[in-house]
Amino acid sequence: MRTSTMLYSLIALAFASPVLSGFTLPFGQIGADNAVLFFNGFHFVNGELSHQMQANHHCAIVRDDFIQCVIYDSHYSPSRLRGIEYITNNETFQTFSAEEKQLWHSHSYEVTSGSLYEPGMPQPVDDALMSILVTTYGKTFHTWRWDERNNSLPLGIPELVMGFTADGQLFDNETVTRDSEYGLNSTILRQHRASIGITPVAPLAGADSWENGFCVQLELVNKSCNSLPTSAYTVPSSEAARSGWHHHGPQD
Repeated sequence: MRTSTMLYSLIALAFASPVLSGFTLPFGQIGADNAVLFFNGFHFVNGELSHQMQANHHCAIVRDDFIQCVIYDSHYSPSRLRGIEYITNNETFQTFSAEEKQLWHSHSYEVTSGSLYEPGMPQPVDDALMSILVTTYGKTFHTWRWDERNNSLPLGIPELVMGFTADGQLFDNETVTRDSEYGLNSTILRQHRASIGITPVAPLAGADSWENGFCVQLELVNKSCNSLPTSAYTVPSSEAARSGWHHHGPQD
């Protein structure tokens, strides 16, 4: 069975369950028709292991080898839109250039440690989904920066974040807070996944590049705008500048 077909079948199974029939998250109805998955986990800013945060993923299956997610800082509504994550399988990851691979992190530890969790999913469905996700990779950018987490606006440029890869990296208080919010015991979840054969998978070369001392991060670079069509744009007067640039198109 192909990956996406398997995922769709598992989601259909989940929402046929009396436990989740008509289940609604604060952000709206989820179910088999639009194939939305909800995962809770943790990220850290690449190059700054101590800059850690909880991440609530709302994901849609795009195709066999690709899932895309929007990330919020909590499961309550309203909640801050924290960023985006793209997820692919190991076969697709191997086709990436060495430069591209530096942007991706493995999910093996997140799954086997119990730090990646699906709130409300029936255990058999969670088990099957995690057996797939353990071999996947994610590329994640947070548009609401860690150092602006207490600001009311998402100031600054996006930052590349990564996933944890070993014990001792994620602060205990992060796990305790998350487990308390969801009524979860991550230790028991970890033991359960090991008992059903969901075991660590060695990440492919190139992923988790920060472990080798290579911490890729974004920076703001000012460049000359040589591509603006001069016939369509004009420099605004000081008065007009207060309300922004003005576009002068064919109909103006």
